[in-house]
Amino acid sequence: ENHPVVRVDWCDARAYCKWAGKRLCGRIGGGANHYSDYADAALSEWHNACATGGTKSYPYGSSYEGMACNGSDNGAGASLPVGSKPKCEGGHPGLFDLSGNVLEWEDSCNETAGSQDLCRYRGGSFLDDASSLACGDGSGVGDRSFKGAGVGFRCCGD
Repeated sequence: ENHPVVRVDWCDARAYCKWAGKRLCGRIGGGANHYSDYADAALSEWHNACATGGTKSYPYGSSYEGMACNGSDNGAGASLPVGSKPKCEGGHPGLFDLSGNVLEWEDSCNETAGSQDLCRYRGGSFLDDASSLACGDGSGVGDRSFKGAGVGFRCCGD
C-alpha cells in the first residue's frame, strides 16, 4: 500500500493531481514546463526539487551512489515502499525517491501532435543506472497515453 502508483498515463496523472487540489509538476510557479527546459533548475519544478535548486546532480549529492536510491545497482528489481531508502532524500526534508523507484510524469510535453504529444517522465526507475537516475536526465519520454509498469507521477503545489 505504500508503493508508488504505476501504469498511469500522463492524462490520468494530471487529472488525479487536479482532483487532489494540486498539479502535475511542471514549471516553477505553475503551468507546463517547456519541453526543452527539463534540465534547467530555475524553470523546471521537478528538476529544481530533485537537484536542490541545481546544486546537486542527484538528490543526495553530486556523485552517484548506487545504493542510495532504488536503481538497478540496488538490485531490488521492483519498486520499494515510498521513503524506504532514507539516503534518497533531496530538495526538501521528507521529499523522497526523486531518483529511482519509479519514473514520474512531468508536465513537460512537446505539444506538436495532440494526443500523441511526447511528454517527459523523470527520475529513473528500479531498472535504471546512474545516467538515468541523475536529476538532469530528460531522456524518458512517452506519448500522453503511455502506461508503463515503472512509470508513476508526483503532484506539486498547494
